[in-house]
This record gives sequence, structure tokens and C-alpha cells, in this order.
Amino acid sequence: MATKKAKSKAKLKSKARAKTRPKAKSRATKKTGAPKRAKLARRPKPKPKPKPKAKPKPKPKSKPRPKAKPKARPKPKPKPKPKPKTKPRTKAIMKPKSKSESPPKAKERPVSSSTSKSAAASRLVEAAARPPSSRPRRAPKSKVLPRDFLVELAAAIRASVLPMVQTVKGREVVGTATSGDATFQLDKTAEKALLAFLRDARLPVAYYSEDAGYTTFTSGQPQHLLIVDPIDGTRAAKSGFESCVVSVASTRIIERPRIGDVDNACVMEIACPRMFYAERGKGARIYMDGQYKKPKLSKSADLEAISWSMTVPGRPAELIFPTAAKLIDLSSLKGGFFACNSTSYSLTRLLTNQLDACVDLANRYLRDISDAVEDQFINAGRGAIMGIAPYDIAASVLVAQEAGCLVTDAYGESFDEVLLLDSSVGNQRSMIAASNAGLYDKLMSFFDARIRQFEQLLRRRAERSL
Repeated sequence: MATKKAKSKAKLKSKARAKTRPKAKSRATKKTGAPKRAKLARRPKPKPKPKPKAKPKPKPKSKPRPKAKPKARPKPKPKPKPKPKTKPRTKAIMKPKSKSESPPKAKERPVSSSTSKSAAASRLVEAAARPPSSRPRRAPKSKVLPRDFLVELAAAIRASVLPMVQTVKGREVVGTATSGDATFQLDKTAEKALLAFLRDARLPVAYYSEDAGYTTFTSGQPQHLLIVDPIDGTRAAKSGFESCVVSVASTRIIERPRIGDVDNACVMEIACPRMFYAERGKGARIYMDGQYKKPKLSKSADLEAISWSMTVPGRPAELIFPTAAKLIDLSSLKGGFFACNSTSYSLTRLLTNQLDACVDLANRYLRDISDAVEDQFINAGRGAIMGIAPYDIAASVLVAQEAGCLVTDAYGESFDEVLLLDSSVGNQRSMIAASNAGLYDKLMSFFDARIRQFEQLLRRRAERSL
């Protein structure tokens, strides 16, 4: 019985265990089911990730808009010009392979160039062998005499005259120049030095000077013309003053040469080792003790403070001083008035900033009212009418203009058309020169008004005398 009870208890226990087992299975299933649900819950979570992927889907909506634009964009991009470039390259590479004629063509080119060079060289030799008259005209640069030649010529004249200037000799009057001016012993010495230098140089050069006029001594046809004033400012030189210079201008041998045809020029001081050189279109320079510097021009336009000069020799003082009297009084204290008696020296003082202006008024009176003033000019020149001759300013005008100065006659007209080889009274000129445009305008207006007023007075006096 006990065994039955034990068996029954064991059965009951086993049943109880069996009952509990399915419960455990259900828990297990619940546990295992829970993770399955969690997995199911996790799976939908990645679904929101494709949602952002779906967000860019509206971008294709905007893409159709640029679809029209890319059509325009690819048009510039399709510049695949390299493709056609590669094609011709391949063609060019292929052609020589198939055609052997292209390499010889490249060889023929150097042959033709060498023949052209040899032909050009032979032409140059033939041109050099031709006489000067049959040669074609060269460029203006090749026609200009070298600067060293002009400098050496001026230095030779200076060396011959300097001892006499330092010892105050050569003051004797020995003749009369073609212009009617007096010729001193100094002038004669300078002319001899000029002629000796040109003879030794043996160049096809002719020259025109104050005392000798036009001179040539070469067997061939001259190619260059020198306009020389051996001493400009002889009165200062014979008295030992420094306001005297050697003036040399160069131009080509042409028909009726003018001041505007001067190519280069040199103005050398006698008492001081200073030289001014200018070449047309290339500016002016000042040389001293082997060094050069650029000109320094005054910028002052104040009439009360200007330093200026006026040319006096042979000019009627009764005309020029009353005309300039007010300006002389105005500038005599804060500025300065000087009578340098050398036009070239006065013009070069503009480049050194020693003077602001230089003036020569006399010739305008002679042109405007010659009947009323001619006798006064003859008396002042002791039988000759004196004025600015071309050889006086041929070199210094170019130097001043290339430095930036304004230089005209008293009417405001240029000197370019003034004949170089004519020293007659009809070719003489007046002059107004200034270092800047503002001062030049003031001087022109001042002297123009003063000359007109004084001419009216002179006309009235002439009418009354009749």
C-alpha cells in the first residue's frame, strides 16, 4: 500500500512537474516571444531611415528645373576642342609617314633664308660702294653728328680763348661781322681755332659762323652743317666776366635749313667747365667735371620775385627800358634784373635755375613801326640794325626747349621757321623765354600791353613832328 501511495505521490509529483514544465515553456515562449516582438519593433525603426532617403525625392522635383539649365551648361562644356586637336596631330603624324615630301620642304626653308641673308649682305655692300648722292636717305638717327664731336669742337675753341679771358686780353676791335656787329681779337682767335679743328677732323662738314659766314673746305659734298657762334657774349669775355659761351648746333645739308631742322646742339661755358647738350626729342643734360645731371627749372610765376635778364647791345635803350621799366621796378628787390648781353648764356641760366626768364623786345618795335624807330636802331647799332641772329640762338633754343622751357618771339610765334643761313635784318627776331608756362603767359600779356601802349605814343609823336 505504501508503495502504491508512493507511486501515486510520485505520479502526482510528476504531473505537477509536467504542469509546471508547460508553464516554464510558456514563460520561455514569452521570453523568446518578447525578443521576437522586440525584433519586430526594431525592424520598423530602420524604416524611418528610408524616410530621409525619401526626403531627397523632392530634389528630383527641383532637378527637372536645372534640366533645362544643364542643356545650356553642357554647351560651353562641350568645348572638347582637344579632340579635334588630337585628330590633326594624328593626321600630321600620319602624313609624314605616308609622304616623304614634307621633310625635304623643311630642309628647303633654311636654304632659302640663307640665300636671302647673303643677298641682303651683298645689297649693303653695293649701297656702301655707291657715292653719297645716289644713296637712299637714312633714318634721322644716322644723320646726327656724334655728341663727342660737338663737345670736342667747343672745347677746342674754349681752350684757345680761355687764357685771353682770364688775362682780360683781346679787347681790340679788328673788323665787322656779316651781321654788322663788331669783331674783337677774341672773336678772331676763336674763328682760327674753329677752322683748324674742322680741317684736322677731315669730315664732310660745312659751317656757318658770325664772322666767316658759310664756309666749306672739303673736296667732297658736305653732309652736315654746323651753325657756330665761337663766342656768344664777347663783350663779357673781353672784360673777364663769366657770361660768355661757345655755341655749336648741327643739322643736315638740306635746302634752306631752319632752326626747326637742328638735330643736336652744344653750349659750353668759357669761364666755367660746364656744358649743356641736347638732341631733338631726347631732352637736355648738363655736364660738369665728367658728371651729368638733369636741368632744374624754376616753377615760380610771381612777377615780383622773378630773376630775369634783358639783352641790351645794339638795342635802342629809349625803347626797351621804358617798356620794361615797371617790371624792373617790380622785381628789383625780391627778384633781380640782369643785362647778360649773351642770349645763349641767358637761356642756359634757365636750366640752372639762376634765371626765371630772359627777354629781348627790340625787334618787335622794328617790325611794328619801322618808320618811327628805324633811326633809333641805326644809332644804337652805330650804322647797323642789331637784333637776335639765327647763329645766336640755334643751339641754345634747342637746349632750352628740350629742357622744358617755353621760347618764342615777342608775338608768341615759334622759331622753327627761322632760316639758319640768313643774318639779314628781315630774319632777325625778338624773344620771350620762361622756365614755366604760368610765368610765360604773364610775361607775354605784360609786354604785349606795354609795347602796344608805347607804340601808340610813338605814332602820335611821329604825327606831331610831321
